[in-house]
Amino acid sequence: MNARLLLLCSVLCLAAAPASAGSRLDGRWQLVPARSSALNFWKTFQIAIATEGDKVVLTRTLAYGDRAAREVFELDVTQPDNRVPLEWWADNRYMGLYIGGDGAKHARATWLDDGRTLRLDSTFVVTTQQGERTVNILSDYKVSLAGDELTLIELRSSRLQPFVYVFKRATL
Repeated sequence: MNARLLLLCSVLCLAAAPASAGSRLDGRWQLVPARSSALNFWKTFQIAIATEGDKVVLTRTLAYGDRAAREVFELDVTQPDNRVPLEWWADNRYMGLYIGGDGAKHARATWLDDGRTLRLDSTFVVTTQQGERTVNILSDYKVSLAGDELTLIELRSSRLQPFVYVFKRATL
């Protein structure tokens, strides 16, 4: 009987925890290359996620030797359009694409699966030799039930096949 009461109290405490306490996605994540799509130029890929209430800060770091690209996306899930200035599209460094349009990525962030998945619907303009093109990327950041693995699935309007990246939680 005491075990049931203890279990009930534990469940109630978890349910009463404030939503702003963060997300299961919070933390630093390191790419597992053997289980992921090719990065092409880059050799390492890290993601840091921090949430507080309706705010999400996503920091992506791609590196090759002493060259690195760091992108910080500050998003508000209550806003239909988060404007994030971009210097360049780091994912396609080798293609000679430049950021066009208003020089920003426009993203809508949505929580799915009871907070286990963060979906970003992003649009930005790139300048190519043939002119400007709009690129749309649908990105799902999904944490495993155990909380030790993050899967990022990206559907890009410029590609037929999705990119799948698997990350392990990084230790300090």
